[in-house]
Amino acid sequence: MRLPVIVGWAIQLIGTALWIYGYFVTGHPSLINWQEITPRWFAEWLPNIESEIGLALVLVGMIPMYWPSRQQRESRLPNPVSRQDRQ
Repeated sequence: MRLPVIVGWAIQLIGTALWIYGYFVTGHPSLINWQEITPRWFAEWLPNIESEIGLALVLVGMIPMYWPSRQQRESRLPNPVSRQDRQ
């Protein structure tokens, strides 16, 4: 496995643990009042700031896993055409 994939999984596991902790323990109040802006079933998943941070870490953990590597990005780029080749 590549290092970014391992880092992504580690961030997701930490985020999941923090979300579970925040879901079952009464913690600090939420940053966002989810009861006002979302349906009730969604607001119950984010009762406090610990669960909000945990969910954010889970989402951030996906970025290194699915972001294309430098080799993949370079292989997708077309070869630049110089001005001399156009004429």
